[in-house]
Amino acid sequence: MSRTPSSKPPKPNAKPQAKPRKSGQTLRRRIRLRQLELLAALEHAPTLSAAAREARLSQPAASKLLAALASDLDVALFEKAGRSLHPTAAGRALIRHAANLVGNLDRAQAEIEAIESGLSGTVAVGAGIGACYVLMPRALSLVLDRAPDVVVTMREGAMEEHFAMLRDGRLDLVIGRVEPALVDRDFAMDELYDPAILIVAGPQHPLTRGAAVGWATLAEQDWILPQEGTPMRAGIERIFRRVKRRPARCMIESSSIQTNVSLMNARDMLWVLSEDITAYFEALGLLKRLPVETLRTAAALSAVRMRGRSPSNATSRLLDCLHQAADTISAESRMAAEPGAASSGAK
Repeated sequence: MSRTPSSKPPKPNAKPQAKPRKSGQTLRRRIRLRQLELLAALEHAPTLSAAAREARLSQPAASKLLAALASDLDVALFEKAGRSLHPTAAGRALIRHAANLVGNLDRAQAEIEAIESGLSGTVAVGAGIGACYVLMPRALSLVLDRAPDVVVTMREGAMEEHFAMLRDGRLDLVIGRVEPALVDRDFAMDELYDPAILIVAGPQHPLTRGAAVGWATLAEQDWILPQEGTPMRAGIERIFRRVKRRPARCMIESSSIQTNVSLMNARDMLWVLSEDITAYFEALGLLKRLPVETLRTAAALSAVRMRGRSPSNATSRLLDCLHQAADTISAESRMAAEPGAASSGAK
């Protein structure tokens, strides 16, 4: 007598089978440009309403587009928290990639328009304050000589804002002092040069006329400190800890170069400034370096771009000019440090 095999009962602790996913090509086939624009706007817009306005949509239409995309992908992209809508981990990943795609399209449009008008392309740069006095002017001067058909748009400001604009495609490069440990893995960093940090004062300050100055004397002076959270502030704080001395009076915290230079010309105060910018203001008779050891921060001046985003021809030409300008500035610094220049040695 034959026996019909019976199906085995499931094991008590067996894990449920994973829900089958749709084809990996679903996103490429189904996503629409309006959905991409809306997702890209969510990269920086504080609310769905604000993102919808930026994408020229009503909020109901925006909600419908997001719901349709989540259904097509069979993935939860957003979750409600009260009356707010927050992206899930999958939603955040999709928003980030959508911002990159829309940024690429915008850059392609700008490049096409530049080529149509007889130019070879455009490049958008965000620069930290310290890069705008010496490095960027020299690099842009080289661009004008070597690539006069390249249009460069540059904005000065906070590095955090620049990185957000780099991520969503509104900038091609960010130039400034960047600590490698703090660079997001989505960014590629290209070091340009690392100018020494000097202690400076207005030309009338008594300490500029003496011999080598020790830290005991420096700690008795009024100081301007760089803002908290900046590489310059972190660098000088490390020096204070190393020499076991800290100025008693630090009533001003400012990273505004123009403000600090004007203040030091009005009052006897000390500040820290990179060597290249110090030389710029020394040539104008507005600052003097003190005869103190040179300092170093953990952050060189670097060019940062999105990893995996191929630089355009215009961006590559600007990078070449930035490297040459940086090499020239570094050579000038080495010449200034040769015997005959002010010696270091504060203890």
